[in-house]
Amino acid sequence: MYDPFSPDFDPIAALQRSPSGDEEDVPGSVDDFERALVRDLPEVARSICELDKEEQQKPVEEEKSKQEKSKKQLKRERIARLEGMMKPGRTLFEKPNRSVDLDSLHSQWSIGPMSLLHRALKENTRVEVHIRALNRVDRIARGYPIAFDKHINVVLRDVDEVALPGRKEERAFGRRQLQERLLPIGMRWQPGGTWPRPLGACRSVLRRHIPCSVIKGDTVVLVRLLT
Repeated sequence: MYDPFSPDFDPIAALQRSPSGDEEDVPGSVDDFERALVRDLPEVARSICELDKEEQQKPVEEEKSKQEKSKKQLKRERIARLEGMMKPGRTLFEKPNRSVDLDSLHSQWSIGPMSLLHRALKENTRVEVHIRALNRVDRIARGYPIAFDKHINVVLRDVDEVALPGRKEERAFGRRQLQERLLPIGMRWQPGGTWPRPLGACRSVLRRHIPCSVIKGDTVVLVRLLT
């Protein structure tokens, strides 16, 4: 009844009794228990010894791996372990799963400024692009489009550009001249050019011809074909 390997083993009675080690059928100490375990169940004892060896080797291997790995690598592994324990959920920023609407895509290419750019690119004709500053249109570029996107970012080649400096820019004419000296000769502004709207006698228009120009879509005010 006190022997843990006997069929009539009673754990409550075994816990309440303090064996003295005099009885032969009851192990009186841990050493007696281990000897009885090896004698009666050698396979279990062998498995316990193998588990003990593995547990003793684990701290040594973990210490070696920690010494070989950097702190960043250990942090990445720790985060990966935490992510593996957590249930996957929603992310902070989720990209909308939008399918391509062919009708809306076709409508963008069939009407509006994108249709004009597409036609000019296909027929190799010039376009006129009005470009704004902070609160007014101050430049007009005429050239052949070679690329554009849905944000009306346009790349023109063989560009004739005219500019209408503001009054503050005219006051800073000397400083602007010093800056233009750093530009290549072909990119420097020259006096002259025509502006589509009538101007006062005191206003001056500048012009230049450049081989290529990239125009941001958020500055485009108007696009029209030149025939």
